[in-house]
Amino acid sequence: MHTKPSLFIGNLLMLIAAALWGFTFVAQKTGMDHLEPLMFTAIRFLLGATSLLFLLRFLGKKKLNKEGLIAGAIMGVLITLGINLQQIGIVDTTAGNSGFLTAIYILLVPIFMSLFGSKLPMQIWPAVILALIGLYFLTIKDTSFANMLSSVNKGDYWVLVSSVFWALHIIYVGKAAKDHDPLRLSIVQFYICAVLSFILAFIFEPININDIALGVQGAWLEIAYGGIASVGIAFTLQVFAQQSVPPQYAAMILSLEAVFAVIGGVLLIGEVLTARMMLGFVLIFAGIILAQIPLSEPNAKRKIRENFPD
Repeated sequence: MHTKPSLFIGNLLMLIAAALWGFTFVAQKTGMDHLEPLMFTAIRFLLGATSLLFLLRFLGKKKLNKEGLIAGAIMGVLITLGINLQQIGIVDTTAGNSGFLTAIYILLVPIFMSLFGSKLPMQIWPAVILALIGLYFLTIKDTSFANMLSSVNKGDYWVLVSSVFWALHIIYVGKAAKDHDPLRLSIVQFYICAVLSFILAFIFEPININDIALGVQGAWLEIAYGGIASVGIAFTLQVFAQQSVPPQYAAMILSLEAVFAVIGGVLLIGEVLTARMMLGFVLIFAGIILAQIPLSEPNAKRKIRENFPD
């Protein structure tokens, strides 16, 4: 049986994953200059899964049984929905917006966990209110009531919906990683995502082999980073880390990807950060952090033991 990382190492792995994911929003944004969203996702997840195969000889422990394969497949479906909705949305919004809107999953994780018997933290509701106010400042450009909703980027809607599936993915990984080999789970979920994304691309996107070849040539750096760093490394770190870190606390650390997304957007592709957007970021992040702060340490420890028994 594989050895679980310590809580400290798990948190460190989560932080590294958050940084890698944050800068991936830039690669996802610029990659759309060359490839359609679904095809971009399919190629980079195929690369990410394949890049992990050689590690099986060194890190792969117990082979997946039937239940493990099913768990990996479910993770693959969830990640397919989350990443493709996010990828489609990022075409019409900024890397910074995408990072913070995706981070709404931090609020959704404890809400969804309550449906499975976990007690909902009392501070979740003020946290949600803070996040909603932050969303208003982040996405509403025209403050007149008549034009309010029409001023929201359509990409913001897609990314916001993707956060639902990221929340479900984090919760499910927290369960599956405790019972099955993390590396093999990662490889299965990535290949499932690649195959499903290829199928969706052939259904919904124009397919021209020459155009795809030229797109891959133009976006090779984005594909390499998105495939190896974001998929192969970051998502695998998440699965390893969640053997020790409960979903609610994992979500808090992973929310830092939003900060790295803003930094990457401003430094690497020259996105403009307005005072209104900055206020929205601050309010959303305040809600995210508030949602994760336990009201009392003993109660927090008891909840961890109840949700993740040894």
